[in-house]
Amino acid sequence: MELVQCKKDVIKSLGHDFVEESPPSVLFKQNNFYPVFQDEYGTWLSTDEEGEAHIISEGADDLEADPWFGVYFNKL
Repeated sequence: MELVQCKKDVIKSLGHDFVEESPPSVLFKQNNFYPVFQDEYGTWLSTDEEGEAHIISEGADDLEADPWFGVYFNKL
């Protein structure tokens, strides 16, 4: 298990076919710390503010190699 810090809020997005919540739900809050773990398929997951698991990186052995991860999180 690793620990990461959120650099900026990660907002829940449902996609173009759905009506978005107003105000939007924040899954991961800026400056908060979250445990991350890798599943048996190599996907990195973390639990949000409500305890639900979300994918934060796919297909990268090193979290910091994933561009999306780098925008939202710092690995500690």
